[in-house]
Amino acid sequence: MSVYKPISTDRSDVLRAKRFYGIWYGVALSLAFSIFAWGIDAYLLSTTNSLQPWMKFIGGVIPCVIVGGLAGWISARLDKPLLALLVWAAAALAFAWLTVMLPLQIAPRLLEIAEPGIRGLLHYEYFSGFSARIGVAFGWLVIFVSIVGILQLPLTDSAVFSTSLLGRITPMLVSVVLMGISGTIIDGLNNELLRTPIQALDATIQFQVDHRGQVITPAESRKMRLGSLRAIQDLVTANRQLIVSGYDEHLGEVTVLVKFDQAWVECQVFYGQPVNCKQVAPP
Repeated sequence: MSVYKPISTDRSDVLRAKRFYGIWYGVALSLAFSIFAWGIDAYLLSTTNSLQPWMKFIGGVIPCVIVGGLAGWISARLDKPLLALLVWAAAALAFAWLTVMLPLQIAPRLLEIAEPGIRGLLHYEYFSGFSARIGVAFGWLVIFVSIVGILQLPLTDSAVFSTSLLGRITPMLVSVVLMGISGTIIDGLNNELLRTPIQALDATIQFQVDHRGQVITPAESRKMRLGSLRAIQDLVTANRQLIVSGYDEHLGEVTVLVKFDQAWVECQVFYGQPVNCKQVAPP
């Protein structure tokens, strides 16, 4: 008569499986966060003639996945709930720093490498108030990341001892959803403030292109902010690429750089309303 013996959690193969699962747990959470923090933004920008719209997503997903995978592995190796919580809190701080510094400082440098012709036309500054933005981002992220950090160890136990692929994937779905929600919140804190000016200016330019040579009423002109294009209307072409080239400390007054067929143009956008444009360089 055989006697059932439970699998020891101290076996080397079990410990190895837990650590391996910890890596993939962290990678999956980081990927979900990146998709909603930068991926959705990239997709929306790609529909508005943005220049290199996927730059932030590519620049964000790689370090996030590395940090998340490392946090998952360390937490599994330590195998202590409190220590795992501290590890994931540190990961939340790294995520928060990246969500602010990526669009405001890192992405412009990557853009200058990808688009050498844009060098000298970007005016990104670092304001002291950005530290407060990082703090706000961390305040939101640490809530969600702490929850997924606390859940990791018990979810790992159920996943590692599961005999099916579905049983191994299902436990992390709740954590993936939580990180997706946190990514959406982060998008609203930073990316949306830089995306809205591009969308607004692109809509104004498209209206100008679609109605060129037609009679436009003063009411329509005011509504679409066509006055902002008065100084450069002869340069406006259907082919264009837009990118944020500068901003104030509160991201309310944003400068958008536009590449037309015949020139680079710089436009001031004040809280989503195009104000004026001027030529700054030949194409």
